[in-house]
Amino acid sequence: MKALEVVTNMRKAERHAQATILFPKDDEEADAEFWKILGGKPAVIAAATSDDAEKLAAEHQYEFYKVSNADGKLQCTSVKERPLTREHLDTNDVFILELHNHVFIWIGKEANVEEKKQSLFIGKSFLEAKKKPANTRVSRVVENTEDAFFKSFFNGFYPIIK
Repeated sequence: MKALEVVTNMRKAERHAQATILFPKDDEEADAEFWKILGGKPAVIAAATSDDAEKLAAEHQYEFYKVSNADGKLQCTSVKERPLTREHLDTNDVFILELHNHVFIWIGKEANVEEKKQSLFIGKSFLEAKKKPANTRVSRVVENTEDAFFKSFFNGFYPIIK
């Protein structure tokens, strides 16, 4: 329908109602010419996909990083193991959960003072390093105060009720 709207507007505005609109679906000659210009008709034409599908896929992608200074200097290492579990969150360290529009800084209760003090600075510098937009949210999450959204990225947060 959008193509018909564009063609009709072109016919009115640019061609002064002198252009002929052909529907390849209804005219075999026009259909053959249409597909010849495009390099030939494919055997199968893929079904239409919503523009929102790509956006939703991006929203569900995430990265997870461990921030620790156990060896004397602050280091950020990527955690590739999936699925994430509650056990990934070590009480002695700080972790970053990076979403497309939000960065969570999880702080373990036993993390050292430097890691705790630097947590928001770590988050801000993380945004710069990853070239995230300026409006990306950075949230500090202390161990045992996690909200349901944060917990949803990890298996094992909720007790199994029998």
